[in-house]
Amino acid sequence: MSGTLHSYLWIAIAGGIFGFAYNFGIGANDVANAFATSVASKSVSLPQAVAIASIFEFCGVLFLGASVTSTVRGKIFNTSDYEDMPEVVMLGMFTSLVSASFMMMIATYMGMPVSTTHTVIGCIIGFASAANGIQSVNWDETKNIFISWIASPILTGIAAFCIYGFIRHFILMSEDPFKRGYYTFPFVLFATIGVNLFFILNKGTQNFEYFQENVYDNRWVVPTSFGVGLLFGLVWLWPFGPWVKRRMEAKRAATQQETTDQIQSSSPQSAAVHPLSSLHSIGSSSIGSRREIQGEQIAEYDPEEGSIKLAMDRSVKSVKLIIDSERISEESTEHATNLIEGSIKSVKSLAQLIVEETTTVKRRKAKKSRILVRFAEATFRQNLEEQSFQESRATQEIWQNSSQYDSEVEHLFTYVQVFTASLSSFAHGANDIANAVAPLAAIIDIYQTGEINPEAPVQRWILAYGGVALVLGLLLYGYKVIKTIGYKLTAISPTRGSSASLAASLLVVTASYIGIPVSTTQCIVGAVAGIGLVEGKKNVQWWQLFKVCISWVVVFFVACLISALLFSMCYYSPSMMTV
Repeated sequence: MSGTLHSYLWIAIAGGIFGFAYNFGIGANDVANAFATSVASKSVSLPQAVAIASIFEFCGVLFLGASVTSTVRGKIFNTSDYEDMPEVVMLGMFTSLVSASFMMMIATYMGMPVSTTHTVIGCIIGFASAANGIQSVNWDETKNIFISWIASPILTGIAAFCIYGFIRHFILMSEDPFKRGYYTFPFVLFATIGVNLFFILNKGTQNFEYFQENVYDNRWVVPTSFGVGLLFGLVWLWPFGPWVKRRMEAKRAATQQETTDQIQSSSPQSAAVHPLSSLHSIGSSSIGSRREIQGEQIAEYDPEEGSIKLAMDRSVKSVKLIIDSERISEESTEHATNLIEGSIKSVKSLAQLIVEETTTVKRRKAKKSRILVRFAEATFRQNLEEQSFQESRATQEIWQNSSQYDSEVEHLFTYVQVFTASLSSFAHGANDIANAVAPLAAIIDIYQTGEINPEAPVQRWILAYGGVALVLGLLLYGYKVIKTIGYKLTAISPTRGSSASLAASLLVVTASYIGIPVSTTQCIVGAVAGIGLVEGKKNVQWWQLFKVCISWVVVFFVACLISALLFSMCYYSPSMMTV
């Protein structure tokens, strides 16, 4: 540890706190938009999405997580300008984390899906401009962000429009959609798994320079990726596909039988026969046993004559016989009465204590249960569909007027959607978490070494730390962005959601390969809008889409401004130590 930076321990500690907050925002925003279509289509519930994200995000971090980060390696600003002032970069990274955390929470609160990478880059640009002037920023690198705002949604929207349009016309609108969907599904698996595995190998391994330079080669990566996809397609043909088909046929037969039984039970003939027999049984059992107390006698209804006959109850007779046969002295009676009263009081006291203790325990359990229920209902167990309909009448109309297709075909595509979301989560953990914790990694490294390392190491505990915050963000606050992408842009079903996810993955892989800068967040937004356009422009909420797109620009520039102002306040303000 460098002695010259020992006085900046507060920056390292505060940076850790705001680094957690920033990754919490990433989970609530970035990861939430990856699972939005899966949750909206009911392929998975929100708790299930959290479980999947927890597993695959951490697997991506542990197996393919970055060992170094180049976020501060001359890509955004020239680090050589700060070789003699590492504390300036340390402070700048801290103000960037604070600004990015604030902007991410504001954007998530408003339900706006934004690019987390673009947000932190904007913050770094702000501090670099305030510290060393605008000319210190590498604008050739950052201009790609502006291109992404347009390229990402448009290109992905076109791809999603084509994919879902093909599925809709070739499968969903055919005479026998399940049969056609069943035999087309192997090709869907082949394309989906092939593209997503290529996405993993291409994007997830970019952090390993040795692998990228000496091992990675498209001549084996492409055949391997799509070869695995082909294997899954064959496994669907046998044995997995026939098993799923038998399950669906059994479920269909059970549903038909249940419907037939309901129709028979509500038919006029059964309604004419059964009520009479049930009335007779009721009259002979329940009415005949009903009694009314009249003085010392008990009246009972006669089901045959319908009149009230007075009868002496057996218990009354027994009491009279006992009284007639037993002559108890007054002293014995008084003594027995005292004993009985004392016993009754003791029993009552004991019973009261037991009741009070039981009531106290029940109240404690009920209080804890109410707290947990309220917490769950306020976070991950909300009815997002109902809330979205209440918040926007246009959303409700789009969903009510959307076309409904064969439910069995839709069920098939839930497998594709869950698989795609899982692999996307894995790739996110492998690559994007390293970028998200880059400012924190830079702060820790500068504090420990006292100098700026062109390749700041990302320690494993920092990646795991960011992963925990990310999962908590999705669990506790991810519902905001899920409502925007999953419900408020257009109606989502498993076939629609699978098409959007596949289009986003395909576009990210293709764009990365040919060098076009894109954002996964902006890609999924464009894909959702694209599938909505297949059934007409009225199926897309254009005003909501406009607000989302504008938020990308606003968040970037506001984050840049806030970071610059915060850094200037900390760096240029008069200090008691220098007066």
